[in-house]
Amino acid sequence: MSEPDDGAVGVVVGEGSTRIPIRNLWLLYLYAAELYEHLSTSERVQGESNPTALADLAARILLAEVRSRLRRGLTPGYVARHEVLTHVRDRVDQITTARGMLLERGRVACDFEELTVDTPRNRYVCAALLTAARWLGGTGVPRSAQPFRDSSLAHDCRAAAADMQRLGVTAGRPDPLTPRTQTYSHFDRDDRRMVAAAQLLLELALPSHATGRTAIRGLDWSEHGLRRLFEEAVRRFLAVHLRPEGWSVGKQQLRWPSSSTSSMGQLLPVMEADVVLEHRQSRRRIVLDTKFTTAFSKQFGHRGGGLRSEHLYQLYTYVRSQEQLVGGDVRTEGVLLYPATEQAPALDVTTEMHGHVFRVLTVDLAAPAMAIQKRLLSVTASSS
Repeated sequence: MSEPDDGAVGVVVGEGSTRIPIRNLWLLYLYAAELYEHLSTSERVQGESNPTALADLAARILLAEVRSRLRRGLTPGYVARHEVLTHVRDRVDQITTARGMLLERGRVACDFEELTVDTPRNRYVCAALLTAARWLGGTGVPRSAQPFRDSSLAHDCRAAAADMQRLGVTAGRPDPLTPRTQTYSHFDRDDRRMVAAAQLLLELALPSHATGRTAIRGLDWSEHGLRRLFEEAVRRFLAVHLRPEGWSVGKQQLRWPSSSTSSMGQLLPVMEADVVLEHRQSRRRIVLDTKFTTAFSKQFGHRGGGLRSEHLYQLYTYVRSQEQLVGGDVRTEGVLLYPATEQAPALDVTTEMHGHVFRVLTVDLAAPAMAIQKRLLSVTASSS
């Protein structure tokens, strides 16, 4: 699924009027990855200009971070252990000890915590190195994934994994929940970039439509999976590029302007906007909702329809419900963001209702990376 040089579409998803052309899904995965926030400017440009080299970039970043940890020492952590010992250590498991009649044999079952480098974090990173080595080395790689092969990088990843194993890190099946359960302190915050690179490698696992000899978790082509990918990619991209300009960017639950003493208050449905952008200096607040479908309804008019009414009602509710909660001096705007479809390749319309600006626009995912970036950043363009 490499990006064609002639600008041709890499893949089309959906059916009928919702056929969405996408030049390269790797670019969306790059934007959606936590690693994107930790890339340097040059690394970001490298990944965006050639998204098909994303796995190679992630492997190189992971290798550099692991080598740095190996020089300084891997980050240790306390790991829960349950072992039968010849002496008491920490807490005695009395049930296991009594049931196995261990005391008669001079032994005791204990639960204790041990400071070790064989932590879930390091095991996850080690598994990512071995995965990168296997794929970059060509083991079980389908023909369509041959551009990812790099025997030198594969050798270096395998050597780094071996070094981690010699220090006591177990190489096993990675737990996909590990990155989401990690907490970082001042002393190990540099591990974030390493774990983010490992996560991107393991979650991508260089997917391909061709049949290979290695079973991997493929891309989620369901409507729900693509919608989540699009939403996460937009949110992380805007966060990386707009926060330096004073914008706060994040997912946010919106409150209904109801009385706290109302019996109906607890029964109101939760309103959760995909992205809320705020700029204190300019007193602007943008509620952005992403939709991975067509912007048009077939049931309106004769020529393909008008805008999706249910989406407009939703955005209208999001914006109007916040009037009393954010203050009159803050201008709240609403934006609906869609991918362009084959039937409606470009759309950018704006209107004003009850003092609020509402905007509907599409982003052409079949366009080059620079055009996609420019379009996404235009969501903050002032209507005045």
